[in-house]
Amino acid sequence: MLRAARCVAIAVVAALIPSEILAQSAASRVLFRVFLVDGRVLSSYGEWARLDDRVIFSMPAQLSRDPVELHLVTIPAQRVDWPRTEQYAVSVRAAAYAASRGDADFAEFSSEVAKVLNEVAQIPDPGVRLATAERARQKLAEWPASHHGYRVGEVRDALSVLDEVIAQLRVAVGMTRFDLSLSASTPLAEPPPPPLPPPTDAELVEQFVAAASIADAPAERVGLLQTVMRLIDRAIGLMPAEWASRMRTTVGSDLERERRTEKAYDELRSKSLAEAIKLATRGRTSDLEKLRERVKSEDRKLGGQRAGEIAALLATIDLQAAAAVELRDARKQWDRRAPAFRKYRRSTNRSFKVFQDAALALEQIRSMQGPASHTITPLAKRVAQATRNFLKVAPPSELAAAHAIIASAWELADNAFLLRLQSVQDNNIDTAQRASSAAAGALMLYQRARADQLTAMEPPSSK
Repeated sequence: MLRAARCVAIAVVAALIPSEILAQSAASRVLFRVFLVDGRVLSSYGEWARLDDRVIFSMPAQLSRDPVELHLVTIPAQRVDWPRTEQYAVSVRAAAYAASRGDADFAEFSSEVAKVLNEVAQIPDPGVRLATAERARQKLAEWPASHHGYRVGEVRDALSVLDEVIAQLRVAVGMTRFDLSLSASTPLAEPPPPPLPPPTDAELVEQFVAAASIADAPAERVGLLQTVMRLIDRAIGLMPAEWASRMRTTVGSDLERERRTEKAYDELRSKSLAEAIKLATRGRTSDLEKLRERVKSEDRKLGGQRAGEIAALLATIDLQAAAAVELRDARKQWDRRAPAFRKYRRSTNRSFKVFQDAALALEQIRSMQGPASHTITPLAKRVAQATRNFLKVAPPSELAAAHAIIASAWELADNAFLLRLQSVQDNNIDTAQRASSAAAGALMLYQRARADQLTAMEPPSSK
């Protein structure tokens, strides 16, 4: 049995010697295919990527020169025949593996198998010898499945030789019941069919036309059709003249149709947006709803070719409608409050006239440049009286907070006047600086609160 084991090692190694492999072209190793449900085929330079409901890949515009000219393409995933596309990807990966690492990996694996079988020949214990041979067989049978079915024919031949010896080893250890064909119980992974040959220039042109026909984005369709025109013009002498002329006419018509469609949608978008803004300014929500329906009707007349753009346009009109409702409600509320605002203005006009006159004097105090001391006392009396009158007014709720701040500002102003008089009388710079700080605070509070009041009393308008 030791001699038989040595024989099987030689036989198995002989079965694993590489046989002639048909060379694959460089293009077939990297060129995947995307099969469409309508039977058309697109080339993908490198693997495609599926992202949600889209498939993204690079289509080669030519394969005869380096670097390869590529065009990024995005198509709907539902247009793809996925079983065929995924099965073809398996074929391309297997071919790429065979052309790059297959021989080296198989040679290394063959050496490992040969080493194990040589060890089997040296093992004196029949049971250990059998177990070792069976482990080698299992490892050999599993190799094709993890290596794209590469060299499965050689592996099958080697397994056939090894099964005969394992059967003999089992008899030697007293096993009388076992499968006569061990290989039948371990189906081997078959290699996928070889990839298709690289497409011709004419086939690439037709593939770009096919991609343009199913691309969703208008800009992408135009880009693909323009690529077709360049391909035809660049290889006009290499393609059948009649075919090239017919294809150029067809693609030219498609491009012109895309341009007309794009112009029509641009006009629809610009006119509708301008009208939506105008109607929203007027608060005309019913007219905005009519505009929305007109947009949908015009889209149907144009064939519904810009679903994404129309959805965005309708969403914008909806926003304008919401803004119109908000503006209409704000105007109604303001109309209800307008009488109270007018009454407040009438009741406070005289006080604010005094405050404005006094603000000039406060600016002088803040900058420590006046006013003359003989003008301060009468002005302070006017401000005190205006403040008392101001406090008697009951402001609308929207103006109440600012009203209270304005009253506080002029109480602070009264302190600024007193400090200014004292600084003049005592000729004291420190007191003048305190007067300046009080004047600055009074002006800041008054101007900010008064601005808030004027803003609150403004009628609402569209922004």
